[in-house]
Amino acid sequence: MVDENNSTPITHKANYTLQQKIGKGPIDLKTLDRAQEIIEKSSDDFEPLAMSFLEKLKISIEVAQIGDHPGDELIAGMTSPVMELKANAKMFQYELVSALANIMLGFLETINKLDKDAISIVSAHHTTIQLIIMKKMKGNGGEHGQLLQTELRDAVHRYFSKLQG
Repeated sequence: MVDENNSTPITHKANYTLQQKIGKGPIDLKTLDRAQEIIEKSSDDFEPLAMSFLEKLKISIEVAQIGDHPGDELIAGMTSPVMELKANAKMFQYELVSALANIMLGFLETINKLDKDAISIVSAHHTTIQLIIMKKMKGNGGEHGQLLQTELRDAVHRYFSKLQG
């Protein structure tokens, strides 16, 4: 792995379990290059994976809109696919998806119940992530990515302000 600020390699000491699996000593540079190439090429495989998580989130949103399940089950049903998006997106160079999912995850872990406004926030998040994936917006999204993150944080802030007021 190379530090983003310069070309100095970063060395991570392997734990004992990893050492038992792969052994000790340097790893062949060709093997590292091949692994890096596979990671970079696999970024095209994120769309189907992301869409499966988004489908689960959509189903949870639709069930919540009907309102015939306990709130904690509904929140858990939304949390799981958002957590999966957050965990997998960065590996496929979708940093913006990961950042937005992180904000949403914080929101879902903080609320105690799903009301109409909370469901609207999750639904807007779903739509936004779906568009990002469909348009293959890798990276952090630049200026637009920052704006999307700010808008989501502001929506969450307004939600909690409304609850307190």
